[in-house]
Amino acid sequence: MKVIKVILLIQSKSALKIECLLSDGHEEIQLSYFPEERTIVCLEDTSLSKMICKLKLQFEKVIRTSIKGKLNIGQSISCVFIDGFNFLNRLEFNRYIRVDRLAGKLEITTSQSGLRGIHKIYADGSHSAELNQSGYAGFIESTTGIQEIYYESYKDGSSNLMELLAVIEGLKRVGNQTKIQVNTDSRFVIRGVVQWIHFWKHNNWQTAYGNEVKFVQYWKLIDELCENKLIELKWIKGNSDNNKQAFCHQLARKSANSQK
Repeated sequence: MKVIKVILLIQSKSALKIECLLSDGHEEIQLSYFPEERTIVCLEDTSLSKMICKLKLQFEKVIRTSIKGKLNIGQSISCVFIDGFNFLNRLEFNRYIRVDRLAGKLEITTSQSGLRGIHKIYADGSHSAELNQSGYAGFIESTTGIQEIYYESYKDGSSNLMELLAVIEGLKRVGNQTKIQVNTDSRFVIRGVVQWIHFWKHNNWQTAYGNEVKFVQYWKLIDELCENKLIELKWIKGNSDNNKQAFCHQLARKSANSQK
């Protein structure tokens, strides 16, 4: 996969049209984006303009920031595009998502059914605003059905951080297994593993605005734990009838509300 790093400058914007200046250090192009038609018009016919048009979906994800009013006229941001990267649509996130990084590759696919004969992780996190405490819990399940439960409590923290730590702990505990299924009710964690980290690490673990990614040390760690492995992720709706995830949820809540 080819990585393209671009500086994007907003020159003008309205509800109907956004004009940008893009530079990759070698070429500089002017581009117009029409949100209602979802079309891109480039004034120059260059390799950079062709690449941006090819990666239209990725460009739209960036430009939506401007549409929401978070990017002002005259403001520039650092963008990373990856040619060949498979962005999933909203419905695909309800399927089993496989991030195959075996042998240094990166292939992202989905399936209606999960892989058989692999180790599984069930994980959940919780935060108590009243006590200003957080906790996570989970368990790993071997191919023979043996389960190993884990949990931890923290002062402060947040729900998103606990969800992330719960999965990290599970990945640590499965050790050298190269094919692992992760079950979680956190879309935050799933989108991070499936999409965000692959762009963040090519942008020095910074957001497009130049700020350090939140929870960066843990995103770096989960990236390392997924290296050279096939990770299958499954989103489980919170408070559903999945008994294994419900167990993790209750134990995480207990951890968040425990008195140390």
